[in-house]
Amino acid sequence: MSALLDQFLTVFEAVAQIGLVVLFASWLVRRKIIPASGVKLISDTVITVFLPCLIFSNIVGRFEPSEFSYWWALPLTATLITLSGWGIAVPLFARLGPEKRELKPVAFLQNAGYFVLPIGQMMLGEAFDQFALYVFLYILANNPLLWLIGKHFLRKRKADEAFQWNHILSPPIYANIIALFLVATGTRAYLPDVVLNTATFLGEGAVPLGIFALGATLGTLDINLRRYLRPGSLVVLQKLFIMPAVVLGAMALIPWMRSDPLLVLLFALQGASPPATSLILQSKSYSDDSERVGTVAIMCYLVCMISIPLWVAFANALFAGP
Repeated sequence: MSALLDQFLTVFEAVAQIGLVVLFASWLVRRKIIPASGVKLISDTVITVFLPCLIFSNIVGRFEPSEFSYWWALPLTATLITLSGWGIAVPLFARLGPEKRELKPVAFLQNAGYFVLPIGQMMLGEAFDQFALYVFLYILANNPLLWLIGKHFLRKRKADEAFQWNHILSPPIYANIIALFLVATGTRAYLPDVVLNTATFLGEGAVPLGIFALGATLGTLDINLRRYLRPGSLVVLQKLFIMPAVVLGAMALIPWMRSDPLLVLLFALQGASPPATSLILQSKSYSDDSERVGTVAIMCYLVCMISIPLWVAFANALFAGP
């Protein structure tokens, strides 16, 4: 019990630090110290510059396929977890009606990068680089699924928009593809050190800036907790309790998922992570009512301050012990 409590407190401290940054960034936006128009600039800078550099430098600088022969299982597992969540959401939200269909992706599409990476950074020290590599391989599948499924549920039904690849092929995906190509073909040996060092230098700012962008985005939202308490409770139930339970169940059945303490932490965090903030951005572009998605997302971020440390502590007690 003492070890479980210690693990809970360790994760809670990391989540609390993230919460403080998020609250500070939200406060700056709500007080108009940072204009709402600048929030998109912050987020776009993280997505187009800092995060791709972090992904590129970690994969090119650290990824050795011969040492991690099952690397392909990470994007495959991400796909299966996402599809499982979709399957759970269909019956769970069936009674809410089609007008609340945009809450389904909020219930199973998680913040796989911005929220998971800083927790790992605060907990792991020197082991963070290896953990970050696992995260990037995981989001290789998670990111395009997020944009495909998100747009499917969030776009206005009357808008008959043609499919566009740029809705799912974001700079982080390009960074993954280019870095994996360099590793697979062996051409990374010819990459000038100055390129990798520059990417590493810029990538070091991705995690704190990503958390700040998360808080700034949440600070732009209109919140109405009373109005959306009932549907929000269903989202909280699936995203923060059913999904992590499903992932822990999969870890119990599949030895590979618990073969490394870093994988245990990765899957526990991915299962228990709150909704992806890009769903909020998609709701503003495609949905009739972004207030509902934003309010429910805020509910999840509040509850996850306690639920994430609990699930990580349980996962470590079950699978990462001596």
